[in-house]
Amino acid sequence: MDQGTVRGGWRISEVERLLGLGRRDIQRACYGGRGGVAILDPTDTAWGRRTYDGHDLAQLFLVGQLRRRGLSLPEVKAEFEDSRAAGRTVEDMLAVQVARLREQAEEVAGRLLQAEALLAAVGGDVGAVEGIVARHVRVQEALDPDLPSGDDGGRVPSPLAVLLAAPGLVDGPGMALAVDLWLGPGSSEAVRKAAEAAATREETIGESDEKKR
Repeated sequence: MDQGTVRGGWRISEVERLLGLGRRDIQRACYGGRGGVAILDPTDTAWGRRTYDGHDLAQLFLVGQLRRRGLSLPEVKAEFEDSRAAGRTVEDMLAVQVARLREQAEEVAGRLLQAEALLAAVGGDVGAVEGIVARHVRVQEALDPDLPSGDDGGRVPSPLAVLLAAPGLVDGPGMALAVDLWLGPGSSEAVRKAAEAAATREETIGESDEKKR
């Protein structure tokens, strides 16, 4: 990480606010004496106050993430030392956190989809279930440029059309239950098979066209 990309620095009160990490943990993570673990060494200003640059914030973010997993500060220190010994940089450690947080976000999004769809279904509002499915499908469209998002006339495909055009989408977190609540028991399996069959047909046609060239 280019430490020069951040001009000046942040005071400890700002670091607390931005990262949600307690002052005591910040101080102990930086202090090398008794009670400290010296994971990082921020800059001391001319006034004797520490300032924290972007690289420091990245390390303190990692400290916070590991603390939230239940690790003590000495255990967090050991994690940093093990990573450094293995040749992993702060960027590498951040990449691991990004992957872990994305996985957690997908799991939470799936449970939210299930809960919202069940709430609407229990209330007898099938239209609301369809709207919930459509909203989650649109999120996937935004994340995956290969999914159909509209034609030249600006018409937006129905959520069912997107599900049928994207094998595996119905298997996304929470989607199968939501589709069954919307279209009836067993519908998610039917959608899955139809999407797989359509993908197979397209692949076969593509191979046939390639041979003709």
